[in-house]
Amino acid sequence: MRTCMTHHRLGIARFWHESNSFSGIPTQIRDFEEYQGGTLIGAQLLEHPERRDEIAGMMEVLSGRDDTEIVPLLSAGALPAGLISRETVDHLEQQLVSQLSPAGKLDGLCIALHGSMSAEQIPDLDGYFLQVFRSHVGPEVPIVVALDCHAIVTEQMVELANALIAYRTHPHTDLVETGARCAQVLMDTVHGKIHPLTRARRVPLILPPPDDGTMVDPLKKVFDAFIGWDDLEGVIACSMCPAFPFQNVSEQGSTALAVTDGDADLANRLVNDLAGRFWDVRHELLPDPMLSPAEALEYAATIEGAPVIITDSADTVGGGAPGDNTCILDAVLAHRHTINGLILLHLPDADAVEQLKNVQVGQTVTVAVGGKRDRVFCQPLTVTCEMLCIGRGPIQDDAAAGFQATIETGPILCLGIDNVRLVLTERVILGPQPSVFRAIGIEPFEAEVVVLKTGIGYKMTYAHVAEAVLRANCPGAQSYNLKNYLFENVPRPMFPLDGDFDWNPQRD
Repeated sequence: MRTCMTHHRLGIARFWHESNSFSGIPTQIRDFEEYQGGTLIGAQLLEHPERRDEIAGMMEVLSGRDDTEIVPLLSAGALPAGLISRETVDHLEQQLVSQLSPAGKLDGLCIALHGSMSAEQIPDLDGYFLQVFRSHVGPEVPIVVALDCHAIVTEQMVELANALIAYRTHPHTDLVETGARCAQVLMDTVHGKIHPLTRARRVPLILPPPDDGTMVDPLKKVFDAFIGWDDLEGVIACSMCPAFPFQNVSEQGSTALAVTDGDADLANRLVNDLAGRFWDVRHELLPDPMLSPAEALEYAATIEGAPVIITDSADTVGGGAPGDNTCILDAVLAHRHTINGLILLHLPDADAVEQLKNVQVGQTVTVAVGGKRDRVFCQPLTVTCEMLCIGRGPIQDDAAAGFQATIETGPILCLGIDNVRLVLTERVILGPQPSVFRAIGIEPFEAEVVVLKTGIGYKMTYAHVAEAVLRANCPGAQSYNLKNYLFENVPRPMFPLDGDFDWNPQRD
C-alpha cells in the first residue's frame, strides 16, 4: 500500500535594520537598494550560496527535503541609521505583498527580523511587518521568527508569532545557527511534533554601550544559564534580549523570552527566572568610565607594544551612528607627535573621495573631511595632507558583518598627515575591517595605534593582536552616557536612566 507524503509549503523572508532614534540620517529606499547587493525578491534569495545570515541557516534545514517546498519571499536590509522613512516602509510593504499575493497557501513562515526596526510614525516596524505576514496566512499558520538579541520585543510581536528566538552571541556570530534553529522549530511544528508557545518578560533596563559581549561575564553567565535550559523537558528555546538602547519608544526595555511546547506555566517560570538573573547583574553591566580622546592618545603613547586600539563607540555604524564624526580625528591630529609609529583611522566620506579621486599620488591637498553624514554631533575638519595611495574595493569582510564575503567600498584613498594615515572610502562600511587598510597596502596589525569606530566589533578582528584597548568618550549617536539623550517616550523608571530602584519580575 502506497503512503501519501504530506507536502508543506514554507515561506522564508528577512527584514533587517537597526533604527537609531538619535541619528540624524533617515533611512531611505536607496539605503536598502545599495546594501549588500540590494533587496532580494523571490527566487533571488536562493541564488546566494555564500550568504552567512539566518536565511542560510533556514536553507540548511529546509533544502533537499521531499516533503518541503521552500517559498522564497523577500530579503531586505540596510545599514543601521536613523528612522526608516514612511515612503520606504510603503515601498518595502508593496514589495512584500507582491510576493505574498501570488505565493498561494503557505503552511508556515520562517522570518528573520532585527527586532529594533522603527519608522516615522511606526515605532514597532517589526510588528507592523509581522502583521502583514499574519494577515496573509491567517491565524492558524505557524510563524517562527529569528531576532537579533538587541531586539525590543513588543506585545504585538509576541501575539503575532508562534515562536521568537534570538541570537545568543554578541558580537553576533550565530546568525546561520539561529536561522537553522528557527527552521527546525517550524518543521517540527508543521509536522505536529511540537506546539510552540511564547512568553516574554520585559526588564526595565537598557544596557549602555560598549558592553563586553556574551563571551565574558556578566553577560556570559546569564546567557550560559538559559542556553543550558534547552535540555529541560518541554523547553524549545529561551533567549535574552538586552534591548538596543537608542530607540525612544514606549515599549523600550530588555526582554526575557521562553518558547515551550505548549506549557504556559513553564514559560512564565523561565522568563521570570531569566529576567531576575539579568536584573541582578545590572550594576556589573555598566561600562567603566572612559577616557577623553586626548587622554586616550596620551595613554597610548605610554604603552609598550603595538597595536593599541582606540575605540570611538559613540560613532559605531553598526548601531546607527554615521561613522564620520571628526572628534577623535581632531584629537589624533593634535597629539600625533606623541606617537612614534603609524596612527590609522578610517572615515566614510563620499564628497571628499569625489573631490580627490583624480589627484596625483604625492600631491599635497587641503580638504574638509568627515562631519557630512553626522551633522548633529560634529563639523567637517579641514586637513592639509599628502595623497599617498588610491585604491578600490571590494574588500574582504573580515568582521563577518554581512551575508556576503566581500564589501563594496568604492574608491579607497589614503591621505598622509605626518605619521597619521587617514583612509577615506566612498561608501560606509559595517564593522571594523582590517581589510580596508590592506586594500591600500597598509598592514594594520603592524601600526602603533588603530582608531576604530566600534564598541565591541573589534573583538572579531583586532582583539587577538591588540596590546591594549582604550575606549574614548566622544559625542555621537551612540554615547555610553544615556542621559545625554531625551527619552520622552520610554517607560519609567528605567535603569540606568533613573538610577537604581527595586524591581522584581514576580511582582512588578
